[in-house]
Amino acid sequence: MVHDAGPPPDARPPQPEPGTWYVDPAHSCIIFVARYLGFGRVQGTFGDAWGTVDVAEDPLASKVDVTVRTASLNTGVQARDAHLRSPDLLDTDTHPRMRFTSTALEPRGRGRNAFRMYGDLTLHGATRPLELDCQWGGQAPDLQDPEGIQAHFFAANGSIALSDFGIADVGPTAWGTRVIGDTVDIVLEVRVQNADPTEWLRQIGHFQ
Repeated sequence: MVHDAGPPPDARPPQPEPGTWYVDPAHSCIIFVARYLGFGRVQGTFGDAWGTVDVAEDPLASKVDVTVRTASLNTGVQARDAHLRSPDLLDTDTHPRMRFTSTALEPRGRGRNAFRMYGDLTLHGATRPLELDCQWGGQAPDLQDPEGIQAHFFAANGSIALSDFGIADVGPTAWGTRVIGDTVDIVLEVRVQNADPTEWLRQIGHFQ
């Protein structure tokens, strides 16, 4: 039996070509998972994000800069969303945006397409470090313009502590747990493309 040895160890893993790539918010998903009442979990998304990935010749020198509109939060329950946006928690009127900027990248594990991204997250008026474990998912051209627009998919995950950003709990429960747990998990499914999607987003009514 012949086994495929795979590419040589020094082969460059699949990645976007060097240059500026743009986050495609219409085909990306920013998910958060928060603990609730000590035992349950509530999942939500942020629907409005934009940013760039500047890919360097040396992939580990690449830079990421992404901004998210905090009021685009959605958990599927309007009353809960209103409370999360209120001054009790995210205070989206005072802090309408959060921003992530990368500071370093490094290979992670044995997977050739896996890496760890280090960066700074600014949320609720505070900036704190954030680490994301990332994975290249695949390359796929645009459905409408496959010859002109190229795109890549990435997945990432990490977690933050709300208290690090000055976001307090809304009170204890009668059984001694927090109403909203301090740790929030982040799950990202991101598509980046080699063309600025702003005009297309306006055409489909997805305004930033």
